Amino acid sequence: MRGIRCAKRLPGVLMVWLLLPGRGAIGQGQTVRLRAVGDIMLAGPMGGMIQRKGRGYPFAKMRSTLRAAADVFGNCECCIATCGSPIPKQFNFRACPDGALALRESGFTIVNLANNHAWDYGRAALLETVRRLHAAGVQTVGAGPNAAAAHRLCILQKKGLRIGFLAYLGLLPALLPESSNAPCLSMASVEAIRSEVMAARPQVDVLIVSLHAGQEGDPLPTARQKAFAEAAIDAGADLVIGHHPHVVQPLEMYKGKPICYSLGNFVFSTTGRGTGAMLDATLSPHNVQARLIRLRLYGAQPQLPGRMPRRRRLWASSRRDRLARGR
Repeated sequence: MRGIRCAKRLPGVLMVWLLLPGRGAIGQGQTVRLRAVGDIMLAGPMGGMIQRKGRGYPFAKMRSTLRAAADVFGNCECCIATCGSPIPKQFNFRACPDGALALRESGFTIVNLANNHAWDYGRAALLETVRRLHAAGVQTVGAGPNAAAAHRLCILQKKGLRIGFLAYLGLLPALLPESSNAPCLSMASVEAIRSEVMAARPQVDVLIVSLHAGQEGDPLPTARQKAFAEAAIDAGADLVIGHHPHVVQPLEMYKGKPICYSLGNFVFSTTGRGTGAMLDATLSPHNVQARLIRLRLYGAQPQLPGRMPRRRRLWASSRRDRLARGR
């Protein structure tokens, strides 16, 4: 039986230890550090900031933390391309090609593209995004030149440990339907998640499912989020990593396995919109140790919890003084 060895809360950190049985000699005795973050926006106002301050600016205060991990996962919430035209929707985001290098230089080894902005400039731009990320050395999951590729298991090998990723977009209906012969995203259904997780399970030592779903701004998961996440665990996934709501949602245990419903924002807004967290996990065939660390989204640069910047401290102090004087 798989079960929790212990769980405890620390200020700003939720830590969970999960026991998993061994799955063969591959990776035996080895551990791999995985760090995962939420939504990454490299276009719009953030794109303008990058143009002014350099492609590494938004990641500067987290770069060393991310690069200390063997694998780093995030949700790339835009296309990275020069081609295409905006599809009919309220917001369309397209980042400059430098965005792919910015992710690699900041430590990202794999990103999710099964989200509601990777297709903002059409199918050709989606495929260009996949190719640019691969050329920069960043693997992708949840998108590809056709539906079979978008649903394909991505396996990263570190220290002999096989770490598998599947990804799904759970916001329905699809603005660009899945296609057998055109670029598209991996759309979520309980049936698809169950069958694909079951097929992937024997191929890897640790299986992670990425899920882009939920209601923006809601601190709690929706029934649809829970159905998709629980289907993944029921079928054999070891960890579910969620994003899209732009705020942090709970890390819960389901049948002894962790579901992080939303990591919120990471690099997303120049004004620090929403909330964000980083999942810090140690993976091995025998156990997964995971902790959720809340991040400070100050301006355009996310950072670990710590002292408030001096300008923000002075503003807060001044505001408290005005309130005390009744102004």
